[in-house]
Amino acid sequence: MAIEPRNPYGAVQIADGGAPRVITVLAYENISGGYWVNGSGEVGLVASGATSYAASDIRGTTVATQIGSNVIGLALTDIGSNTYGPVAMRGLYLMPGLSGVAIGSVEAGWKVCAGSAGTFVPAASGLANGATLDADGAFDFTVGRAMTAGGHGSFSIIALNL
Repeated sequence: MAIEPRNPYGAVQIADGGAPRVITVLAYENISGGYWVNGSGEVGLVASGATSYAASDIRGTTVATQIGSNVIGLALTDIGSNTYGPVAMRGLYLMPGLSGVAIGSVEAGWKVCAGSAGTFVPAASGLANGATLDADGAFDFTVGRAMTAGGHGSFSIIALNL
């Protein structure tokens, strides 16, 4: 069963875990609410002092690849090209699992990675795509944990923790 590559309601937050973390990014291109946001930018935008930081320093693009992207968060709203918008780094979100038998499902508590668009995949599915594990036995691009079982074309509650 195919599923839309994001929640049709955008980023649907269930809770923030008492520690919400939302940043503002400058979008290089249009980003749909509920889609993963990749980090993007230039070297040398900031220096050692806080005064070197400007709101335009954190830039984002949409995620085009299934696993292994430079995800910095989840777009909370539609963000137009060359405009600023909110990106969540923590919280509990209702998200669709990437469809496909080869991707597999998740059990509650499993680590998950960003899938294409606004989906998630079980962290273990990364091995089939040439990914490697870090020292903790996890992928360095995990985005959180599944709080409920799901995936494979269904929804799950994902605890985002970037």
